[in-house]
Amino acid sequence: MIALLFALLTATMGLNYFRRTTAANTLFIFTLALSVYWLKFHATSQLTIQL
Repeated sequence: MIALLFALLTATMGLNYFRRTTAANTLFIFTLALSVYWLKFHATSQLTIQL
């Protein structure tokens, strides 16, 4: 999931480099929403180790 988030942020920077600011802003907002989802539901859950 972290790799996906970094890939999306890299794509955002690439779009900005090629002056595609509307697409870059849209992708950036989507990436932020996905980051908040990941933080809320996955990163804060308790670890369950089943032995």
